[in-house]
Amino acid sequence: MTHFPVNIASDKQEFDPERWAKTPTTESSVNGENGTAPTSGLPSRHPSTGISVLIVGAGMGGLMTALECWRKGHDVAGILERSEGPVYSGDIIVMQPSAVSIIRHWPDMLHDMKAEQVHAVVSYETHDGRHIYGPTVPSFNDPEHLETRKGPFVAPAQVRRKFYRMLLRQVARCGLRVEYGKTVKSYFEDEKDGKGGVIIATTGEAEVRVADIVVAADGLKSPSEILIAGQHVPPRSSGLSIYRTAFPKDLAMQNELVRKRWSDSPPIWEYWLGPGMYLGVFVGDDIISFGFTPRDDIVEGTATESWEPDTDPETVAQAMLSGAGDWDPAVLALIRSAPKGAIVHWPLLWRDLRREWTSPAGRVVQVGDSAHSFIPTSGNGGSQALEDAITLATCLQLAGSSQRAYLGTKIYNLLRYERVSCAQKMSFVNSQLKTGTDWDAIWKDPAKIRTRFPKWIFQHDPEAYAYEKFGEAFAHLLDGREFVNTNYPPGHEFRAWTVEEVWRNIADGKRVEDLLDGDWS
Repeated sequence: MTHFPVNIASDKQEFDPERWAKTPTTESSVNGENGTAPTSGLPSRHPSTGISVLIVGAGMGGLMTALECWRKGHDVAGILERSEGPVYSGDIIVMQPSAVSIIRHWPDMLHDMKAEQVHAVVSYETHDGRHIYGPTVPSFNDPEHLETRKGPFVAPAQVRRKFYRMLLRQVARCGLRVEYGKTVKSYFEDEKDGKGGVIIATTGEAEVRVADIVVAADGLKSPSEILIAGQHVPPRSSGLSIYRTAFPKDLAMQNELVRKRWSDSPPIWEYWLGPGMYLGVFVGDDIISFGFTPRDDIVEGTATESWEPDTDPETVAQAMLSGAGDWDPAVLALIRSAPKGAIVHWPLLWRDLRREWTSPAGRVVQVGDSAHSFIPTSGNGGSQALEDAITLATCLQLAGSSQRAYLGTKIYNLLRYERVSCAQKMSFVNSQLKTGTDWDAIWKDPAKIRTRFPKWIFQHDPEAYAYEKFGEAFAHLLDGREFVNTNYPPGHEFRAWTVEEVWRNIADGKRVEDLLDGDWS
């Protein structure tokens, strides 16, 4: 199959620091006042901590780790990436305010994000075209939540390619370089010397890199799991998968049915809910994206955890019709308008959350998917990866020195584990809301169909929380003093859970949302 130009490594020299030392603020070179080029502004750096940090993985979590470590005064010893250049996989993403409030410290990114995010409205429909609810906004943008928010206004949608390039530009402006073509095959630590390290796969003599702290931001099945847990966490099928893509809007507008429904539409994010399946459709000014989530029993073939875009649009249309024969014709036309070689088929797999995200001596630490996987439909994976990065950089700053840096990683782990566990459980709530919809309740109160974005997630400030809780966490780790996190649902009594446990409840006909104690709203 001929591939549409996605998931292909781009020019690895585009973001060399030398090219971005003195450049206009935005990629599009937007003029400043009176037609002058706007100035590039870096945030003030905190005093040097003397802590060297080596980052493995140049995804969003890895890049934000590099940026915040730089701002907090750490020495970024390198950013290693296995791809041969930037790869712009993905399509439309949700970034919650808790993750991007930190951008208030970064003038260039603040400008870029305001210019590039998409102010789409959100609407909910049945698969056959009956309107349920909307247009509306994500609950984190309800008016009562905006007055005291720090940081930029967060639109409902971010174009992943643009958001990722924003991070790459900022990394380059800080003088940091992503080293492409560096595949890490194993991690190690030396407790006596107080170092972590990696071994990089080469055709000749092995390349070894060391630092005070090594951050594993290299995603699912990271080799760091072997050092930290002794094995990879086995996945558990959810019984669902997702077909997803993004492509130029003008391709879809060649179809009359698509034009009739969406040609005059302002940016909109629609959810089309069918029996045991749903479709998300995003229509922007220049791109269209969709994500179709069906049950496995109506899908031909097997999805794999790969961003290889090898699915034919007609395969998606037939899967939709296998689940329900009365889809709105405009929706089917939109699906069929996608170019061949642009659609990814990804299985929705769950993995039990490990409590430990650091190596025994604390010199290797995980962030993002390396530590905790979120299914792509959760609307929270990227946000939690950025929260990780912010928290880790702050904890290392408060640890204060290379000798004590291991305490920073341990405290980061303590602050994050319970919150992420609760955030993962919300993924089940939102999945059940759309694939096991209680239609009697929804038709009585259509607003109940809105995707759940809990206040305890989006109102969180990970930087402030790390400053607030570091001392208590330090005393807990060293002296065993009582420590209680306050960054998960108020009133909730935390306990660890497993995917198997949740699936038993679902199989018994229970709604995950009804089983939650405390205030998860």
